[in-house]
Amino acid sequence: MEVVTSTAPAPKISAVRMTFLIVTCGLIMLLEGFDIQALGIAAPILMPLLKLDPVQAGQVFSAAQAGVVLGALSGGVLSDMWGRRNVLLMAVLVFGAFNLSTAFVHDFNTLLWARALTGFGLGAAMPNVIGLAVDYASPKNRVKAVTAIMAGMPIGGAAAALFARLYFKDLGWQSLFYIGGIIPILLTLLILFLPNAKAVRVADSGQKVGLWSALFGGGRAPSTLLLWVVFFLTSSVLYMVLNWLPSLMTQRGMDVQTGQLASLVFNLVSVAGTLVMGAVIDRYGYKWAMPLAYMGFLVGMCGMAFTGTVEPLLISVGIVGFFLLGAQYSLNGVSPMYYPKTARGLGTGTAIAFGRVGSITGPLMAGYILKTGIGPLHGPEGVALAMLPLIVVAGIAVTVLALSAKILDD
Repeated sequence: MEVVTSTAPAPKISAVRMTFLIVTCGLIMLLEGFDIQALGIAAPILMPLLKLDPVQAGQVFSAAQAGVVLGALSGGVLSDMWGRRNVLLMAVLVFGAFNLSTAFVHDFNTLLWARALTGFGLGAAMPNVIGLAVDYASPKNRVKAVTAIMAGMPIGGAAAALFARLYFKDLGWQSLFYIGGIIPILLTLLILFLPNAKAVRVADSGQKVGLWSALFGGGRAPSTLLLWVVFFLTSSVLYMVLNWLPSLMTQRGMDVQTGQLASLVFNLVSVAGTLVMGAVIDRYGYKWAMPLAYMGFLVGMCGMAFTGTVEPLLISVGIVGFFLLGAQYSLNGVSPMYYPKTARGLGTGTAIAFGRVGSITGPLMAGYILKTGIGPLHGPEGVALAMLPLIVVAGIAVTVLALSAKILDD
């Protein structure tokens, strides 16, 4: 595979059109967050209904993330060739259609395929909304633009949790997937009006660079590898929490409503964390903000591991949401700038893909811990304990990345 070595710069757009871009991409991320949380919320009812054990449930969660890995790789590469808007349009249609199909599943295999193909669409969308924000935002506002868009994900997760608390009993679990499927299809009408940024070869350049050189050339090998480590470990923990949080609460003896409340708290506080972190990084830089975020993340997870009553658990869940999503989405805003413009879609897509590999292993590990245990790790407390070393290593990696890697600020 080859990528071009020079691009025509993305044309400047008006403030009104930039706002439209952020709002539209934010709505896409809102629907992605709604979908991710919907399956976790539906799981305590859906999995027993289909007679699935915790390991099979973990396989379903992981199949969705396997689809996301393939989608992120495909969407990142194709966006540099076909344009980010065009690939985004395709991605949103795919995840809307197969999310809707989830409402009609009847056994393990149909659920597995519906979630895997939904995941493919979700994965293809993410590098393109990030790429559009980075391409068109001014350098001083790039991280804020990306985090404003990514804040849609926890808002969507909170909307799913709130909808479940209000209407779940009356409308049934299928209602989550009707909403999460139909609205993305309608949203494609807005996507048609987005600018179609893509890498364009300069006429007199005839130079091409291979995929390996795009990712590892020019001294980018350390930053690429560190990004992959951080994305992998952070996503492992994030998707353990997103997919298993309601179940972890109910398995500690709390009712379903408390599990839904925990999801609501996690997602609402995450919105604040995402916006605050984006503003802090654009104003003061990322070198110290990112490591400090992982320290806060570790404190919150210790609270989840070592407390067992409702109020301390909810406080801990909120702390985790603030720092976990704030760090993760800020990293989404920073990571494209480690690469030249010609390889931003590729660099972002591969980082997200590695992250989503972690989002496969995380839910699977949680499922095995809950069913049979892994060594000394058993039950909900064991799942929380298993996250602690992952957070420590991710924090070390992000600190090295922040202090040593070079940002290409163009």
